[in-house]
Amino acid sequence: MADSDNLPAPGVIAQEIVEDLQAALEQFKLIAGDLGADVIEEV
Repeated sequence: MADSDNLPAPGVIAQEIVEDLQAALEQFKLIAGDLGADVIEEV
């Protein structure tokens, strides 16, 4: 974090985190489905 002056705005970082978490959740849903688990879909 020595070069923190060049970081994107906090809102941009937050949006990227949300997108990464959503992608990870989709991957986990696929894995759970492959393992035979009942995956509850979000409404």
